[in-house]
Amino acid sequence: MNHKTYGLAWWYKEFPYTKFSEDYWRVRLIQHTLLLACLLFSILAFINVFAFDDTQLALIDSAGLVLSLVVYYGFRKTGNITLTAWLISLTVTTIMLLFLISVEGRAYSLVWATIILPFTFFLLGRLGGTLLSSITLCVCIYLVYAQVKSGVPITLSKGALLNVIEAAFVQLLLFRFYEGTRQKAFDQLKAEHRESKRLSETDYLTGVYNRSKFLSLVDSLLASNNANNHCLVILDLDDFKLINDKYGHNVGDTVLKEFAQALRSHTREGDIIARWGGEEFVLLLKNVNVSQARGCINQLLSVVQNLSTVDTAVSFSAGLTQCNRVNPIDELVSIADEALYQAKRDGKGRVCSQ
Repeated sequence: MNHKTYGLAWWYKEFPYTKFSEDYWRVRLIQHTLLLACLLFSILAFINVFAFDDTQLALIDSAGLVLSLVVYYGFRKTGNITLTAWLISLTVTTIMLLFLISVEGRAYSLVWATIILPFTFFLLGRLGGTLLSSITLCVCIYLVYAQVKSGVPITLSKGALLNVIEAAFVQLLLFRFYEGTRQKAFDQLKAEHRESKRLSETDYLTGVYNRSKFLSLVDSLLASNNANNHCLVILDLDDFKLINDKYGHNVGDTVLKEFAQALRSHTREGDIIARWGGEEFVLLLKNVNVSQARGCINQLLSVVQNLSTVDTAVSFSAGLTQCNRVNPIDELVSIADEALYQAKRDGKGRVCSQ
């Protein structure tokens, strides 16, 4: 529920909890519950005064309203979640039991007891909810027993109809508030899980896959019958230490990020890109032969030379090998790595294959 939409932002005081905290959602649930309790007691007091002219019940409901506001005020001041949950649960349970006892459980008033169970379980959890719900149910059982013993027949009235309608409406609001809070907490948990998964699979600086994720993706591809349709490429930025020494590590990090972006922009969507470590990156180019892969890397070489971060020309050397089902990924990496060293020995800024 978007409380700001309904002009109730003043009621929902912000506490120093992030949305990833369990207490954040407990605070929201308490605020929802206190708002519902204040509305409920206000409406019931109004109905009992003007519809039934019942001062006693109106006073009970008014006491519930006052106590709910006191608890709300205390919660705004202290932010004590556990104490507030107990106070509001005790307040609602006590007022409800006083009402049931005062009317001797007649006119379908016992239906109000049904709100105590979700109310207390939502706020207090299993143990507290069990305790207060058990007390409520025991009182209800006693009231029904007393009615049976008295032999007075059950009569239907306007009050009975209102009790059923009002209790059903409160149940609807209570579960709506709870489900809204639960759904938001669940959505936040899913977002947190997605973000954690993304961080565990990607390089923190460049945003491409990290080594472990690359290996897991490539392993499954190499196990297929068309493993030899792919090429593995290792790329290493030339003289990258000189860039760090001359311009500083912040500029060096920017070069790495721009290089990773160039890799993403000039490879296909299905190709796999990862940072292997330091200034070294690895590619798996799908459904290409060595000649096609070489052409792709040479095109990338011309793009990288135009990186605008530094006034020194940026280049890289690359080692390339055709994949197959015979050699596992670590052996293919060794073969591509040897080709990379050959490119370095041949003068850098080029691609060699083996």
